[in-house]
Amino acid sequence: SNQSFGQGTDATIYGKISDEKGDAIPGVTVRIKNESTGFQSGTVSNVNGEYQLQQLPLGKPYSVSFSFVGYQTLKFSDYAVNQGDKLRVDGKLVPSNTQLSEVVVSANSFVNKETARAGAAIAVTSLQMKQLPMEGRNFTALTALSPLQGKNGSFGGQRISSTNVTMDGVNARNMYTNGAVGNGPYTISQEAIREYQVSTNNYDVTQGRMGGGSLNAVTKNGTNTMEGSAFFFQRASSAFAFGNKLFPMNSEYNSNGTPRTTNIDQKQLGFSLGGALIKDKLHYFIAYDRQTETIPLQIAPVFDPTQEARFGITKANLDQLISIAREKYGMKSTSQYGDFSRETEANALFMRLDWQINEKNKLTFRNNLTTWFAPNSQNDNSNVNLLESNIGFKTLENSALLSLRSDLAPNLTNELKFQFQTVNRNYIVNSDLPEGNIPRAIVTVTSVIPTSTNPNATQTKTVQFGGQRYGTEYANDVTMHLANTTYLRKGNYNFKFGTDNMLTFLDSKIVNEMNGRFFFNSINDLANLKPSRYAREVPLTNPAVQQSLLDFSAFAQVDFEPFKNVSAMAGLRYDATIFFKQGDVNSTSESKLGIATNNQMADFNNFQPRMQLTWDVKGRQKDIIKFGGGVFSAQPVSYLQLNNIQNSGSMVGSIDVSGALVPTPNFVSYRNDPTTTPGIPKGTPYVSTINAVNKNFEVPSVYKLNFSYNRFFNERFRAGVNLLWSKTVNNYAYYDRNIVDKPYFTLSNEANRGVYVPANTIPANGATDWTQGRKSTDLGRVLELQSTGVLDQVAVVFDASMKIGNDGYFSISYTKNDT
Repeated sequence: SNQSFGQGTDATIYGKISDEKGDAIPGVTVRIKNESTGFQSGTVSNVNGEYQLQQLPLGKPYSVSFSFVGYQTLKFSDYAVNQGDKLRVDGKLVPSNTQLSEVVVSANSFVNKETARAGAAIAVTSLQMKQLPMEGRNFTALTALSPLQGKNGSFGGQRISSTNVTMDGVNARNMYTNGAVGNGPYTISQEAIREYQVSTNNYDVTQGRMGGGSLNAVTKNGTNTMEGSAFFFQRASSAFAFGNKLFPMNSEYNSNGTPRTTNIDQKQLGFSLGGALIKDKLHYFIAYDRQTETIPLQIAPVFDPTQEARFGITKANLDQLISIAREKYGMKSTSQYGDFSRETEANALFMRLDWQINEKNKLTFRNNLTTWFAPNSQNDNSNVNLLESNIGFKTLENSALLSLRSDLAPNLTNELKFQFQTVNRNYIVNSDLPEGNIPRAIVTVTSVIPTSTNPNATQTKTVQFGGQRYGTEYANDVTMHLANTTYLRKGNYNFKFGTDNMLTFLDSKIVNEMNGRFFFNSINDLANLKPSRYAREVPLTNPAVQQSLLDFSAFAQVDFEPFKNVSAMAGLRYDATIFFKQGDVNSTSESKLGIATNNQMADFNNFQPRMQLTWDVKGRQKDIIKFGGGVFSAQPVSYLQLNNIQNSGSMVGSIDVSGALVPTPNFVSYRNDPTTTPGIPKGTPYVSTINAVNKNFEVPSVYKLNFSYNRFFNERFRAGVNLLWSKTVNNYAYYDRNIVDKPYFTLSNEANRGVYVPANTIPANGATDWTQGRKSTDLGRVLELQSTGVLDQVAVVFDASMKIGNDGYFSISYTKNDT
């Protein structure tokens, strides 16, 4: 039997057909039908009486029928097919002249499903998503149910970028950084998710581009019955009825204890509708989700001595600074600190059509569109960032998928998928500033903040106004995803082979620190237009980077039974990752440090053998033992190569000047025309920050093993233990290559900690200048991406699950993990 599962629906109905004596009957016609959609498929049993139908559309109720000349037709009904299910339906045929007295199904669906997933994945159905408590409407919040989940969506001790995300078997991952493709509260309307599973130790070769785990979601489809839903949720500061305030629904105080003057309000609304345009032939499903939210934004509300002490600055000093900024730096008269409201908006629109072309071909089209707008959602890295230094975020994501499932022969099934996905992400500067962003003014402010023991005690904080360092960044990408998987049954062997490829075009711009920074030592210096320092990453050309990325894969796998009651899976996957653009040549970096900036970021040697054995002890489906192992390669994020290209030394120059070389600030001019921002002063030497990739770069590879034992005490209760081991090699990290290899001296009182600058450059206060430790003064910071990291992980998981009634469930797990 086939006990593997990969991407797509991964749903299988299989079994064995025999006569009254228990002898196998070859050549039996097997037909399945989803009575709610009209989907049909069929095959014939092999010489051992075995049959298998794979990659079935999810849904219910399914019927399974067996027919053979000289025997009565046998039909079983009311099967529900969920993601990753391996439903075993055995049949005993009786001669046509025998009266049929009883129908016996040899398998229990709970046992079937739990056997396939135990030790490899968890599954969450649409019913569970509705019933389980979770904040917001993002289905991925339920990944917390996985025993191996770590921080922020990572699994098994791996970095977050080693988690793959798929929807309907194609990419739904953020190619720029990590996580799901959507940047708002959700990637898709929760109403559109039928179910999903979290896979961590699944050795199927279709599982790719992941090291720790993967999130695989399947969307809903319409049926012959028109069904719909509508919802509205509100979370507000207070409950109202007929215009009268009834009672508070949220705290009337901020987290610092001050009375809250701004409202909290969140509204979620939407609907879903599905049905048939042509019964048993053409079905539709549509879902819409919208969320608007009013959120308090608090910026240094220093309106009483308690809050002055908390924020370390007095209202008088803050007012004086803002007055100067309005008078001499062009700041508008709008409020800059205190309590504000942010209003965000998220939308998700999902549409799907399923066309049963004929009994052998089913075509699916689905489109998912999401938007997200969040003004003033990110401040900067000063202690107090005034309102105009806050930026917003705006995104639009759309993915369109065409999928064709074809029964090419009774023993041959093919599934072809093509997705076209576009993503647009933009940072938006504050509405008080020009679109081009302007420099930042960072002012050091010392305030007298009396304490119970010292009436003259002071606190020193930095206050920022002007631009924000990420102000005009954007990342746009287009991904074309082509995948084809063929399923062939030959005798006792089930073969699976195919290819899975993504071509991504990226247009991105990083502007970190490109708008410039003026540093002022005091409010008086601010008033006198006397900054002590000016620093900027100056664009020498247009800093936008266009690049392309190819992720290619091919795979093959065979499932068979080498011994009675033992199923085996063995396969091989190959992945290649190629970034087609590299950084420019930097002769200074190469001659001074031996660091090449034009190495291609590519990896062609990711061969990943995998295997799994499943032993059903004595064939009773009571004691299930699994052993599996394999190699997985994780996909790198495109942000890495964007850094390498932009910071090769030809696109950006770094200046950091003080004293007489500091230009006189003219923020009024910068606000009118951001291009007047000072660049590299004439005659001032500059260096470049370098990001390079090592010529031996490789994507991370993860070696995994696991052993599990599960006991099915009855048709409703299971308990088990799972032992897991993994070792990751080629984990990439940046190394600072423009710093001396050995410390100048060590500190014996701090466990011989090394100090990498000369002792004679360290003043009495102990402050060090890291530039004094450079190997070459002709270059700034030089970071090289190397694949030298190693990660080891061991875990043991004890878990149990129980079916309660028809739709109830209970599960519990305990994990001990060491990474």
